[in-house]
Amino acid sequence: PPPMPAPAVTSRPSTRAEAWARDDAPVPLIEAISIARRTVAELTGMPVDGIAASGPREDGGWRIVVEVVESHARMGENDLLAAHEVLLAPTGEPVGIARTRRYRREDGEG
Repeated sequence: PPPMPAPAVTSRPSTRAEAWARDDAPVPLIEAISIARRTVAELTGMPVDGIAASGPREDGGWRIVVEVVESHARMGENDLLAAHEVLLAPTGEPVGIARTRRYRREDGEG
């Protein structure tokens, strides 16, 4: 029998995941959060505690606030935390990062 023909290659991604992987496609929020978490962990060397905020920017990119543990408390739940704001381009490229706040866990929101 003759060999099977190769599948046709289309210029349009067949799945949403493939679309996200394109260089010019905007990254979805869940991927932006993952990128921001990795960026902060790599740059600070501190463990990520959580995501405090996320949202779109006017340019189509993302603003993600990542909380890290700067210093574990000796006793109890009074760790020293820091919030880092990460700005991402629409394609997911980190374009800015700043520590915006330091606080004790017991201080809570504010």
